[in-house]
Amino acid sequence: MRTGSPNGWQFFAATLMMMIGAVNIIQGLVALMTPGFYTVASGELLVLEYGAWGLLLGGWGVVLVVAGAAILSGSMWARVFGIVLAAVNALAQLAFLVALPVWSVVAIAIELLVIYALTAGWPDREMAAARDEAAADRMTDDQRAAYRSGRRAAHAKPEPTVPAEGTEPGTQAGDRRHTV
Repeated sequence: MRTGSPNGWQFFAATLMMMIGAVNIIQGLVALMTPGFYTVASGELLVLEYGAWGLLLGGWGVVLVVAGAAILSGSMWARVFGIVLAAVNALAQLAFLVALPVWSVVAIAIELLVIYALTAGWPDREMAAARDEAAADRMTDDQRAAYRSGRRAAHAKPEPTVPAEGTEPGTQAGDRRHTV
C-alpha cells in the first residue's frame, strides 16, 4: 500500500541504506579480490573464509540497496524490512570489528541512524488518513457545502479597493487628516 510521496525521513533512511549496501558490495569485492586486506592478527576472520565473506557481503549489499529503494515506496512492509536489515547489518559489522574497527563503528552508527529514521522520524500517515476519512464520512452535505464556500472565500483573490469620491489617494473615506 502506497501512503503518498516520500518525506525527508524516508529519503534519509533510503539513502543511508543504499550507501551501506553499496559499501557492503565493495567490501565483498575486496574480500574476493584481495583477501589480505582484511587480514587480522590471528590470520583469519571469526567464522568464514575470505571468499565466503566476499560472496556473503556482496549479496547482502544488494539486498540492502533493494531495501533502500523499497523504503521510498512508503509501505509499512518496507519500513519493517529496513529496520530488520539495518539491525542485522549492525550485528554483522561486529564480525569485522577486529579487521576494520573504525569502519565497523561508523557502519554501526549509520545503521542506528537508519533505525531512528525508520521509527521515530516517520510520520504515521496511515493513521492520519484513516482519521481524515472517518471525519469526512461524518460530514453532512450542508457541512461540506459550507466548507467549500469558506475555502473558496479564503483562497479568492482580493478585489482592489477604489478610494471614495472626495478623498485623496492613499486615504480612506472618513479619514480626517488636515493639510495645512
